[in-house]
Amino acid sequence: MPVKKIFPVFGAIMILISGWVLHCTPVISGTAAWSRIIGSVNFSAWELYKPFAIVYLFWILIELSFLRPHLLHFVCSKLVGMYILCAAVLFLSVMLRGFMHEPYIRLSAAALGIILAQTVSYLLYSSSFPVESLKVPLILSLMCMVFLLLFLSFYPPGWAIFYDFYNGGSGHRIRDSAAAAELSRDILCNITAKYVPHL
Repeated sequence: MPVKKIFPVFGAIMILISGWVLHCTPVISGTAAWSRIIGSVNFSAWELYKPFAIVYLFWILIELSFLRPHLLHFVCSKLVGMYILCAAVLFLSVMLRGFMHEPYIRLSAAALGIILAQTVSYLLYSSSFPVESLKVPLILSLMCMVFLLLFLSFYPPGWAIFYDFYNGGSGHRIRDSAAAAELSRDILCNITAKYVPHL
């Protein structure tokens, strides 16, 4: 299998594993303050999306280093993939909001979003579609997305994608109460913490 075809598959696996580790950083780090920036502070749709989006962005840089593709066409294709990831994870999380406290549901929603993102970005990059013609809105959207990823955990608006329907609240304000207790009992997070060095 050509290297360019292996990378999307390998990337999906690495994004899922690395994103889940970030998702569990509040448990791994003992609820350190910095973990709120990169980890999931509750069971809302946004907090599930955030760590996987961060890893996805870093994976773009890794692919650029190894594949050295046509820069603009590749980056624009990957950014479209990231917005597909965003839409898929947020949609699934809101639709399954009553079950998002279950670790296997969260992991499955993230996995489906990552597979869709990697598939769409690969098909776009492999095609002759001039996705680079969308470079201005894609790059401006990226700048907004980075800002939102860092900002909205601390100051979430009152929208459904930011609301933890299981614990009843949003943002880091519930991190030290009900959500903290639930995350600390999360089976997959505790398994992850067991094999990842304490941060």
